[in-house]
Amino acid sequence: MTSIGWGKVILLGEHAVVYGYPALAAALDRGVTMGAIPTPKGGPLRLDVPAWELAVTAGSTADHPVARALAAIADALGAGRPALSLVGEAQIPHSAGLGSSAALAVAVARAMLVAANRAPDPALIDAAAAASETLLHGRPSGVDAALAAAGGVGVFRRAAGLRPIPTPPLRVLVGPSGMPRSTSAMVEAVAAAVGGNASDARLAELGALTDDGTAALLASDLPRLGAAMSRAHEVLAGLGVSNPRLDSLCEAARAAGAHGAKLTGAGGGGAVIAIAPREKEAAVLTEWRATDVNGFVATIGG
Repeated sequence: MTSIGWGKVILLGEHAVVYGYPALAAALDRGVTMGAIPTPKGGPLRLDVPAWELAVTAGSTADHPVARALAAIADALGAGRPALSLVGEAQIPHSAGLGSSAALAVAVARAMLVAANRAPDPALIDAAAAASETLLHGRPSGVDAALAAAGGVGVFRRAAGLRPIPTPPLRVLVGPSGMPRSTSAMVEAVAAAVGGNASDARLAELGALTDDGTAALLASDLPRLGAAMSRAHEVLAGLGVSNPRLDSLCEAARAAGAHGAKLTGAGGGGAVIAIAPREKEAAVLTEWRATDVNGFVATIGG
């Protein structure tokens, strides 16, 4: 039996969500699936994700951040160090702002509970994912872990968690830039830019754009949603979390006919997203491929 953690995109509200503003976020139709088998000869707790060239052992590779995260998940579950080999299949790239670490944590937690014949307690899975995300990212908002576990589309606030909203299926173009980035470094950069002031006008605008974009999504007004996304990218760039590579990918998408485009997630690298009329999607992907970005179309909602 395999267990899954969903990848995600943030349509609007990243970084501002850390300061209490809403974020409009959605689980992708793909993520990380995980299976657990007894480790031969009773060996250690191991994790292997071939697509990411990731192979760690809890304990003996404690200097590796994912090895530490694996141990943190096991501890949050009260599982000790069972003799398991966790083998994962990843349908999203890592370090791309698509919630890969949270998807991995949720899939691992679920697989470990299944292997132990324990109930898939949502609160326990959330706690395990939060422990992993805190170790890896320092001060995560919590939205990645919430979507990795629950799927769907929702408005997330740190104080209230994820509020699911019903939406029709929406096709989103995802363009991994190929540039690694550090979520914690970008969160720190924004904190420095706003001086820790949650009332900063740029954060407030990002929150307002989330409200407007959510209304547009519920009304299936994609041009309005795209405009909110493009403006949000400009604000995020002003906060120092974009770069020329991400800016050019967004510009290329809009020039090819997209309603709007923006970075998604922490920024500093990672991925951009765009929404476009169906007949313009191929043109957007072609423009991205010309700059060595292998984009794809994912579905959210529905």
